[in-house]
Amino acid sequence: MLAKIKVSVLCYSLFAAFSVNGQESPRELVPGAGYVALGSSFAAGPGIPEQLGACGRSDQNYSNLVATSLQLSLTDVSCSGATINNIRDTPQRDVPPQINAISPDTALVTVTIGGNDINYTSSTFACSGTAADEHCTANLDQSTINAALSQLSEELGAMFDEIEAKAPRATIVLVTYPRVFPVDAVNCGELELSAEDTAYLADLGQSLEDVFVGVASARNILIADAYVEAAGHGPCAPLAERWVNGAGSGETGIRYHPTAQGHIEMARLVLAALRNNR
Repeated sequence: MLAKIKVSVLCYSLFAAFSVNGQESPRELVPGAGYVALGSSFAAGPGIPEQLGACGRSDQNYSNLVATSLQLSLTDVSCSGATINNIRDTPQRDVPPQINAISPDTALVTVTIGGNDINYTSSTFACSGTAADEHCTANLDQSTINAALSQLSEELGAMFDEIEAKAPRATIVLVTYPRVFPVDAVNCGELELSAEDTAYLADLGQSLEDVFVGVASARNILIADAYVEAAGHGPCAPLAERWVNGAGSGETGIRYHPTAQGHIEMARLVLAALRNNR
C-alpha cells in the first residue's frame, strides 16, 4: 500500500507539470476519449501494485498514468507474455486478440510489443544466474532468434496497418522497451549474468530498439523512446534511480522489467510525445 501511495504522489507531481503554463492535451484527446493500451509485460506492469486480473496488469502502469493525466477512458488489454500475433489475431490463453479492443472511435493507442517475438526476456531469464563457463547465450537457438529479428520490422508494420484500419483517426504511440543492459554493465552484480551473456543480450536489446526506431520513422508513428531515456537508470543504477529491475525484483515490478518509477517515466515520455505532436 505504501508503494502505491508513493507512486501516486510522484504521478501527481509529474502530471501537474503538464497542466501548467497553458499546455493542453492534443485536440483529439478530449476528456473521456477512448484510449486502448496494447502490449506485453513491459506495458502491463507485473509486480507493481495494485494488480488487476491475470495478465500482470497494474493500475499504476504507464497507460493508467497517461489515462489519468489526460482524463481518457482507458481499455488496457496489455498482457504478460504477449507477442505481435496476440495483438493481431491470436488469442492468448482465454484472452482474445488485443486489437479487438480498438474501434473507429478510439482516439489513442499505445503499443509496447516485440520482445517476446525474439525471445528477448525469456533468454534473459534463461541465462540469469548461470556460470560463465556454461556459455548460456551461445547455447541459445540463435538462428531462430535471428530469423525472428529479421522479420520483426515487417510484422510490426502489418500490425500497425491493422490498427490504423480499425481506428484511422487514432493517434498511435510506440513505446519502446527501457534499456535493461547498459554498455558498461558487464561487471554489475545486479544482472547476475556473465560478461559474455550480458554482451549478447545487450546487443539483442539494441537490435530491438533499432527496429522500433526504424518502423516508427518509416511509418510516421509517434515514439516514446524509453530505451534512450533510460540510459543510466538500469539495474546497475542506485535503487532509487532504477527504471528497470535486475535479477532481483526490488521494491516494485518483477526481475528484468520496469519498476513503478520506470512506468512513471514511460508515461512522461508518452505525454511528451503527444504534447510535441499538437
